[in-house]
Amino acid sequence: MKLAGMHYLHVTLKPTIEEICQSHKSCEIDPVRLKDGESLESNTENLRQYVDRVFSVITTSGLSCPTVMCDIFFSLREAAAKRFQDDLDVRYTAVSSFIFLRFFAPAILSPNLFQLTPHHTDPQTSRTLTLVSKTIQTLGSLSKSKSASFKESYMAAFYEFFNEQKYADAVKNFLDLISSSGRRDPRSVQRPILLKEGFMIKRAQGRKRFGMKNFKKRWFRLTNHEFTYQKSKGDPPLYSIPIENILAVEPLEEESFKMKNMFQVIQPERALYIQANNCVEAKAWIDILTKVSQCNQKRLAVYHPSAYLNGHWLCCRASSDTAAGCSPCTSGLPANIQLDIDGDRETERIYSLFSLYMSKLEKMQEACGSRSVYDGPEREEYSTFVIDDPQETYKTLKQVITGVGALELEHAQHRRDKFKRTKYGSQEHPIGDKSFQSYIRQQSETPAHSM
Repeated sequence: MKLAGMHYLHVTLKPTIEEICQSHKSCEIDPVRLKDGESLESNTENLRQYVDRVFSVITTSGLSCPTVMCDIFFSLREAAAKRFQDDLDVRYTAVSSFIFLRFFAPAILSPNLFQLTPHHTDPQTSRTLTLVSKTIQTLGSLSKSKSASFKESYMAAFYEFFNEQKYADAVKNFLDLISSSGRRDPRSVQRPILLKEGFMIKRAQGRKRFGMKNFKKRWFRLTNHEFTYQKSKGDPPLYSIPIENILAVEPLEEESFKMKNMFQVIQPERALYIQANNCVEAKAWIDILTKVSQCNQKRLAVYHPSAYLNGHWLCCRASSDTAAGCSPCTSGLPANIQLDIDGDRETERIYSLFSLYMSKLEKMQEACGSRSVYDGPEREEYSTFVIDDPQETYKTLKQVITGVGALELEHAQHRRDKFKRTKYGSQEHPIGDKSFQSYIRQQSETPAHSM
């Protein structure tokens, strides 16, 4: 989640975390910790506002959740519901345990570890973030006895501000959205979640052979199940497009109808041409429709940027209305996966783990060699792990052990060279400090790992 969701985390939390750090308001609600001159009521209100703000940005961020995370949450939700059929809330708690407990709460608690802040926060801000993190974690857990989940009485009292059904509903809507897998099977979410609605102008799709293809103002409504339009808000839908039938959502060139701010929702048999009120609204509709349909398996790779009029496509002049598109579809949305990691540090960690468990690797290699030539009863010391393909595993382990050994030889040589170059009285080896020199000598005398 940290790799795939880092960008999502930054977009969602960073502005609010920065505001908390910069405003530096006191939020201490423990009466024992209150400083002279501080007001418990004022601090409580400050903390409540922060929690509300963080809760709001999280629960309204469902559409920005990376696809790979949604897919995993979908699988997790389905597996948990199948395994614990008597627990109706398990489909929520299984997902919230990851997204709240292991993703958002730790990022709020230690924002510098997630690059949300450049440095460690000061003690007062750190305390504020701790209280916010505790509350958000409890809100996301959907536990039936919220106040009892706090050890501190002041936290239980503070949580009463959030003991309303609207908070539980917001969490459930958010969890429904991020675990519906966008929707490989959007109807796996029982309740439709309204994503966007508003008036726009649409062109008749030509579903009737002799119908007029004119433009009409309609009320459009998008949920995670379908995209519909009706005459007015609250009327029954005149037409519905299931989310899984949306093959692409792309802008429509102005020359098609001499109208600005138009886009097209492409379906298997036809395209729905729509004009938004302005360019901002058009982009917003294109973005949200693309997000909610981006996992559809039959999404198009190419499309027609202009309309089909008078027996041909205006863009490529092809005469068949079923002709393949002439322009590549926009990639839609960025993958939102940013590998913001220190490659050297992670590689060093992998090496250190191999080095630390070298004896176990060697034992496993020995077991692989034994099993490759011996099919008798398992020896007791080899029965603690299962090896599906002893020959291939043996080759892999040999490469790992050889690589680690080569690195250790390089490290030993580096330590010896560094020891020779280091001068007494230098910054690395100041006068009076013998620890560095003894450390270098000790390391240089350590033999490389026995191969």
